[in-house]
Amino acid sequence: MPFVLKHKESNQLFTCTLVNGYKLAYYGTKYWDYEDDAAEGQQPFLESQSIEDSKLWELLELTENQLKMCNVKLKNDPRLSLYWDEANRSIRVDASQSES
Repeated sequence: MPFVLKHKESNQLFTCTLVNGYKLAYYGTKYWDYEDDAAEGQQPFLESQSIEDSKLWELLELTENQLKMCNVKLKNDPRLSLYWDEANRSIRVDASQSES
């Protein structure tokens, strides 16, 4: 199952410009397929994104379907942000500016 980055205080999921398998840029949710890769890659990735306080981000395991819905809800629009609703174990979208 995929792993994403979640902000500990705001529950925002980390989104940014990524490159797909066809070498096309898109705005989506950063994820890793395996927990070990996520644990090893989290710090270097956050540093590459100029995130100063990486300790505020933690890993969250999603289902494949939840990850797909992240990118569907983002609509390739960097003005949108995603938030994790722990009570409902679901993702909500917000049109406010991203914190990342």
